[in-house]
Amino acid sequence: MGFYDWDRMKPEEVTDLYLRKVVAGQNIVVARIEVKEGAVTLPHNHESEEVIMVLSGVWRFQLPNREVTLSANQMLCIRPGVEHSSEALEDTVALDICAPTRPDWISGADRPLHYDPDQSLWAV
Repeated sequence: MGFYDWDRMKPEEVTDLYLRKVVAGQNIVVARIEVKEGAVTLPHNHESEEVIMVLSGVWRFQLPNREVTLSANQMLCIRPGVEHSSEALEDTVALDICAPTRPDWISGADRPLHYDPDQSLWAV
């Protein structure tokens, strides 16, 4: 059993547009995510069931057969193995809950999913 206070936790800076605080239990992980407008998550899937609940802002998710746009007090449940991606349409705060846990969140191995190659400028 553990007690956590989001206000006292230091966020992980996944990118300059994506901050995350993670609490991991034995079989579940909960993240408080702050994404700035324009933040993207590239297409991916995982073995965890995922529930995203937007607390403020607007976040759009692309699923295989449709787009879903979430705003405050709306939730999306994504089944295990379903490919999805996202883009923050406004500065957004959300809770992201996955079961079983997401080891890639703990290790940071998911960082490449949050970099949009189109947002980088390259000199030729």
